[in-house]
Amino acid sequence: MKKKKKGKKLNLLVCAIAFVVMIVYLVFVDSIDNVAAALTRINKGALVICVLFMVGYWLCEAATVHVMLRSMYPKMKFWNSWLITIIGQYFNCITPSASGGQPMQAYYLVKFGVPLGCGLTALLSRFIVYQFVLTMYSVFTLVVGFNNFGGDLTQKGLMPFVIVGFVINTAVIIFLLCIALFRQATLRAANGIISLLARMHIVKHPMKWRLYFTREVNKFYNNFRYLRKNVPLLLKAVLFTFIQMTLYLSISYVLYRGFGMGEASLLQIISYQAYVLMISSFIPLPGAMGGAELGYHGFFKDIFTEQYVNISMMLWRIMTFYLPIIVGLVFTLTMKSRGIDEPTEDQAKKTMFDMQTAIEKETNNIQ
Repeated sequence: MKKKKKGKKLNLLVCAIAFVVMIVYLVFVDSIDNVAAALTRINKGALVICVLFMVGYWLCEAATVHVMLRSMYPKMKFWNSWLITIIGQYFNCITPSASGGQPMQAYYLVKFGVPLGCGLTALLSRFIVYQFVLTMYSVFTLVVGFNNFGGDLTQKGLMPFVIVGFVINTAVIIFLLCIALFRQATLRAANGIISLLARMHIVKHPMKWRLYFTREVNKFYNNFRYLRKNVPLLLKAVLFTFIQMTLYLSISYVLYRGFGMGEASLLQIISYQAYVLMISSFIPLPGAMGGAELGYHGFFKDIFTEQYVNISMMLWRIMTFYLPIIVGLVFTLTMKSRGIDEPTEDQAKKTMFDMQTAIEKETNNIQ
């Protein structure tokens, strides 16, 4: 327990330090007078809208999880789906590569009485839908927006980063589709790669990796079977996720309009924000710290101009990163009043393992 608390406190401390560094950088680069002038100029209604967009973002994710859970566990309450969402957002923000969200969500789902297999299916289905919508969003913005601002990205030297982020996200989708359509071929290919890496002395304990990979492939395959059998639910989840992502990507446009500017289009700003999200999502730090800020500055410095780009970056990070931490921390602490203590990392991982085992047993019984 002490180790878990130390790890959590360290992550929160890192986030707090990053916030202080961002403020110091802002004041050092722009000076206190310029920062104060920018904050005075921005329309306060725009800040309220940004907060409402984040609330809408959380509600859409909660709705996605809820429609999945209700189809398998009709007793699920929307309030509990909301709590699961906020808790997941909180732990995603404070853990490297957003790795802590799903295990914590799994633990609390069990505490809410959700059967093990149902919880895992809902969480993984939501991940699959989110990854699919993010990639499709990126494809749309890249294809539609390229004629309008592709030259600008090339001139700034940003196009290679966009392409790399797009390729990685597309590879994830292709890999998931291979699992869905060609499970056995995917496993054979993966085992062949593991054997090759073992012969090259790059991978140690190849059997361990084969077992792990087989388990992961079967886990996602079972979820694809569920989604194929529940197309109406899948379409609802895609719709909610599309709205969720649109709200998130539009926050920078609200800030842009809040500063009284209007030359850049909504499409351009949403596209640039999608590229920032796509690129920074693979940085293995809590909240992609450093990478998210650099990416934002690189894409938006000409849109917001040097006068407002740093202050807009700070406001964007407060809305999309620090606000979820604050709200999530409050909700996590209030769970104790319901008699549900925060789990250790090992407890959360064990719950995920139990969920996976339960759904595998269910699948074997069906077969």
